[in-house]
Amino acid sequence: MPSNTTMSESETPSNSPGSVYTIETVERITRLSRDRIVLYYEHGLVTTIRAADQADLLFDDEAIHRLRRIAFLASEYGINHDGLKMVTALMDELERLRKEVRFLRER
Repeated sequence: MPSNTTMSESETPSNSPGSVYTIETVERITRLSRDRIVLYYEHGLVTTIRAADQADLLFDDEAIHRLRRIAFLASEYGINHDGLKMVTALMDELERLRKEVRFLRER
């Protein structure tokens, strides 16, 4: 069963399978505000492991990676929520295709 991992601000996600982070920990890791994280969640830009209510949001390493990517795109390029949805969908598809190419090359 996944455990709740707490980390200091200087630490990064563990990348170990099953790592779970509270919203407070995600705030420290990503340096995003709780409101911003919840907004991205509500707009469907990031998914959670469990979301009974906003106080109960739990995230995994993939969510942290996505939040960092989203924050970078928003701050560096001024992309709005609709644009972020489109760009992240395209980046996800690109990553899926890269994995497929790697798999096919290894055959």
